[in-house]
Amino acid sequence: MPRRRAVVLVTEGAAPELLERWGPDVLPAFARLRAEGASGTMHSELVPYEPPGLISAFTGHGPAEHGCFSYWDAHSPDYEPAVLDSSSPRRPLLWQRPELADLTTAVVNVFGSHPVRPLNGVSIGYPMRRTLHACHPRDLPVRLGRAGIHLAHDVNIWFTGQDKEEFTAKVLGADRARADAALHLFDGGQDERPDLLVLNLTAIDRLSHVYWQELEPGSPVPEEERSVRRAYRLADEVLGAFLDRADEHTEVFAFSEIGFGPLRAYCSVNEVLAAAGLLTQGPDGRPDWTATQAFEAVQGTQGVNLNTAGRYKHGIVEPHLRERTADRVREALLAHINPLTGLPLFAEVLRGEDVHSGPAAHRAPDLILVPYDWRYLPLGDTHWSAQVHRTLQSGWHRRESYWGGIGGSFGSGAGPDGRPLDVAPTVLRMLGRPPLPDLPGVPLGAG
Repeated sequence: MPRRRAVVLVTEGAAPELLERWGPDVLPAFARLRAEGASGTMHSELVPYEPPGLISAFTGHGPAEHGCFSYWDAHSPDYEPAVLDSSSPRRPLLWQRPELADLTTAVVNVFGSHPVRPLNGVSIGYPMRRTLHACHPRDLPVRLGRAGIHLAHDVNIWFTGQDKEEFTAKVLGADRARADAALHLFDGGQDERPDLLVLNLTAIDRLSHVYWQELEPGSPVPEEERSVRRAYRLADEVLGAFLDRADEHTEVFAFSEIGFGPLRAYCSVNEVLAAAGLLTQGPDGRPDWTATQAFEAVQGTQGVNLNTAGRYKHGIVEPHLRERTADRVREALLAHINPLTGLPLFAEVLRGEDVHSGPAAHRAPDLILVPYDWRYLPLGDTHWSAQVHRTLQSGWHRRESYWGGIGGSFGSGAGPDGRPLDVAPTVLRMLGRPPLPDLPGVPLGAG
């Protein structure tokens, strides 16, 4: 009897309202996914960001268990953002588990997979630094090159204000090459067809950050020339190619760990803290660590850290004063009025320990900020935000996205709301494998 096969397609940043807005005329494969299979809403982690969502999806555990809250460590002792990599998750990714060691896997472009580790199959990593070695086996790029497939990694394609068509073409080209590689691998182009294929497409997310303004009312850009729409069209083509390969032994599951929406401005939390006497700015524009009690954490965490003695190189907040300092920070942030709207900047300021409970909860920011209006968001560490030209963005993540699956284990029709940690048990069911007792999530499907 043929073995069961599973395809997992991640379309980072897909917004349900855009899937609905463009519909079957523009996105026929997404419409087919909903019409022929089961589908529902995917709710992100509390803070909608790629690393916590993807690592939760493929470990089956939340951030308090796996410990990844951003692309960077939220608590670097020397205050310099430290990039997370494949050694960072404290729980194994699904294809690293011994229970699945007999399955062949192809993993393409998933955060947390670089530096690549040997596995029973192939891996195209998600490097955070430029490298010539991002694949397993090491000669995989050469072998793909012989098939006319030439990979590019996101770390080499960064928006700095360059020409729109130049940037858009490079981002779409990178996703196209990944999709071609995934289809080639799935069809047995590297000899053995994988039991599990995971492909992460990032063009929707990357182009939504920069060109969301083209989607808003009054945009002068013709509909078919809008960069974000082109990214959705590409994702739809890739989804359609995999749906065409679905059969009684092959199931397809697609989702995004984050949604997307408009951004008006990033607001510097460090400026609010400075006005409250909790942060002193140094001559280089960064905090003077010897005179700072609290500071904004790395981008994407929506967090604030207390400059705790013993945890940070120049920490000045003694542990016994931590609670009192946290209360002062909360009061200052909750009282702050966004000058751009006349409304509060934050709806809630939550203690990290009240949000996260688990062995890796200490890796979360000390305080987590919930925006009052999601169009106005925390800037993140000022030095790194400048390095990545963050203020050029016009769109940012949202908590609601989608999931959809086709195959015998999904049924058809409306399914339940899902969370990223439900993805791993869903994949196990697609492969006909029994549940793993340590996974708290539930398989997604209709009925």
